[in-house]
Amino acid sequence: MTGEAKVNGHDEPYWLGRATEEQQRLIKQHYIWTKAIGYLLHPAVARSLPEKNARIADVGTGTGVWLAEMAKVSPSTYTFNGYDISPDQFLPKEALPENVTLELGDFWKPFPEELQGQFDLVNIRLIIISMGEGVWEKTLRNVLTLLKPGGAVQWTEGNFLIARGFRGSSPESTPGHHLTRGQKHFNATLVKRFKWCYPEWQSMFEDAGLARVEEDVLSTDRLPEQRPNFTEIGLGAVFHGLANLSKIKEEGYWSADEVAQAKQKALEDKSSGAYLRWDLNVTVGFKQE
Repeated sequence: MTGEAKVNGHDEPYWLGRATEEQQRLIKQHYIWTKAIGYLLHPAVARSLPEKNARIADVGTGTGVWLAEMAKVSPSTYTFNGYDISPDQFLPKEALPENVTLELGDFWKPFPEELQGQFDLVNIRLIIISMGEGVWEKTLRNVLTLLKPGGAVQWTEGNFLIARGFRGSSPESTPGHHLTRGQKHFNATLVKRFKWCYPEWQSMFEDAGLARVEEDVLSTDRLPEQRPNFTEIGLGAVFHGLANLSKIKEEGYWSADEVAQAKQKALEDKSSGAYLRWDLNVTVGFKQE
């Protein structure tokens, strides 16, 4: 998840922090999500790209790891540009393939004219933390300005609004109620503060004028061996976010002590074998020729 949240038009700190530990978490998250989904690039988009000289953008790129991995399996004539509001999580230049460039860019603001209509593919992933009512649609319209006619957009997100804990396969597993409680409290706080929501992907893409829209929906527990990894990702995001929110000290928000106590109980759920699950959505569409 990358991006910043806004309250009454003012920036608030990125809920998950921008430290080395967070960079490592984002990279680990990339590999876990990619394994669960089964591909870096949706097959319909992969078939559509030109054999040479494709130009690919990654918006809200975070570390840039998706671009780096794409470059490894793409023709060397492709060029890759990543954009994020902060360079703090960027992988060092020496760790990136030569055809990958990471730059500053805000998906909420119009892109420079020289970038508009220049890309064969725009990729977006895991920016839900900064999304609210009307923001999804506005962001999609904005990033579509980067696409060439016939170019594709691929957007990958997790529906954390339906995330909850489940009993694991072990007889000793708890029902996962504490995992659910932490997730639901985090969701409710963000809904209240930012009107946090999740879109109907098919209709949003079609309403934006995109053609050949396809939505791929998977579950984080599709591969049982990944359940602990996804639970670790979810716990990290939820309780880091709740710890930051506790500093605001508004009615209904958990205090730092309450967050710590709830986290400990959720960790006990995880240790017993209980796990968090949510849906993964990969949606693609093509700009009209």
